[in-house]
Amino acid sequence: MKQGHLLLLSIISDGIFHSGEELARQLNISRTAIWKSVKQLRSLDVPIEAVRGKGYRLSRQIELLSRDKINTKMSARSRRLCKKLEILFNTESTNSYLNDQLNTEPVHGHIVLAEYQSKGKGRRGNKWFSPLGSGFYISIGWQFDLFTESTSLLSLYIGIAIVRALKTIGLGNVELKWPNDIVINHKKIGGVLLDMRGEANGPVTTIIGVGVNYDYPESIADEIEQDITDICSNIEKRVSRNDVAAILLSNILEILDHVSNEDTEGLMQEWCEYDCLKGKPAKLYFQDSVVEGIVEGVDDLGSLIMNINGTLQRFTSGELSLRLKT
Repeated sequence: MKQGHLLLLSIISDGIFHSGEELARQLNISRTAIWKSVKQLRSLDVPIEAVRGKGYRLSRQIELLSRDKINTKMSARSRRLCKKLEILFNTESTNSYLNDQLNTEPVHGHIVLAEYQSKGKGRRGNKWFSPLGSGFYISIGWQFDLFTESTSLLSLYIGIAIVRALKTIGLGNVELKWPNDIVINHKKIGGVLLDMRGEANGPVTTIIGVGVNYDYPESIADEIEQDITDICSNIEKRVSRNDVAAILLSNILEILDHVSNEDTEGLMQEWCEYDCLKGKPAKLYFQDSVVEGIVEGVDDLGSLIMNINGTLQRFTSGELSLRLKT
């Protein structure tokens, strides 16, 4: 993404119409170059409105991420844990980006956020829709000395960190849906995706992918098969996107520090307090089959417990998807 495209976006993100002549003068480029930039931004699903005689503006507010603003609002402890903070304008996937860095440099404490992902990934290879400036597309590199029981529960622990962050900014009724979804009123607002590399008795490098919806455009939401929601739809007063990013990163990094130090007492109990499906009838989908039963919660190893025809059975994450029975 050219710097000129980014500068153009920063100008028109105030919601006010700016003429092509005014934009060309501010950016010291031709009006043809302005038109090409607008075309390029629209290809990234940026909602640019053009009106003859008025100019260009964004049809909805977009607050671009700022490394300085995020760093200022992060907790002192999380700033110490953060070794590198990058903000990408456009990338295929933040997880893929960090995985590529592994070939040339350590990624422990390396955080990457993106404004837009062209190939964002969810669980089981599903697409994570990542419209520009509409969510938080985050990857964090972290190395553990050994793969332990706490490391195996990392996806659940990161879910706790996200719930804590969302509650901090004033969202109510934030819950967790096994194994790695964050929901509000059974509508998905976020998720976690882990990539791990390592040996049985050696260091384990983890890329922690986090996606959280901030202000999702309805046109994109209509393309998604499941019910989703976002932060701005569930809060009375809009909170700065940079502030939310800082709160998310602070909570996630602090949880990672706890896991690294094997200081995880009470975390699984906290996860169970946020469990949105405990005691409810549900369907558990496998690749080639479906089972039905009553969700009885999650055990200390992170396995789902279901009562199926009077028998308690446990399931690990694998290729599973949980849906409320209708």
